[in-house]
Amino acid sequence: LNEAKEQLLRNQMHPHFLFNAFNSLYSLCLKNSAEASEYVLKLSSMMRYLTDEIHLDKVPLTKELDFIKKYIDIEKMRFGKNAAIQLIANGDINNGKLIQPFLLIALVENAFKHGFYTNSKDAFVNITLDIENNELLFCVENSLFVKQHFQESNRKGKGLDNLRQRLHLLYPKNSSFEINNTDNRYRTQLKITLD
Repeated sequence: LNEAKEQLLRNQMHPHFLFNAFNSLYSLCLKNSAEASEYVLKLSSMMRYLTDEIHLDKVPLTKELDFIKKYIDIEKMRFGKNAAIQLIANGDINNGKLIQPFLLIALVENAFKHGFYTNSKDAFVNITLDIENNELLFCVENSLFVKQHFQESNRKGKGLDNLRQRLHLLYPKNSSFEINNTDNRYRTQLKITLD
């Protein structure tokens, strides 16, 4: 039953991700951007990962990190090469550690959805992944802005709730998840003890 629940939660993420990705591609096409073809290539590579790894219980951490890097590359195409988007990985990432697929991307997507939806010069997303022994610490911090009336939405996001449910099913005693925010900064921190 837990496996079925986890698979359902994992599958719910894909349409959400695709919706955001195609909106970004649409924006590039409207600008007649030469980067649109590169965007499609990166998106295709990400889709290959989504389809090839969906059935696996665990994947190498390096593959998950590569998926996140491609996502960030796509967002940099959308917001410009000089956008304040940073990814730092510390520790022995290539140590053969395995992780449940598509856990970390939920935090990255959330940061862009709520912290980088504007072209403000003050917008930023900082992502840090630390590995020490069997401990993975994944922190995502993004800017927050007061939304204008036309940016308001009654849609309730599912990404972080989905992540909490998956953590409860997959790492019930080996994970913690925290959210801290101020008026202009939102920070999520995920800690997982890997096998």
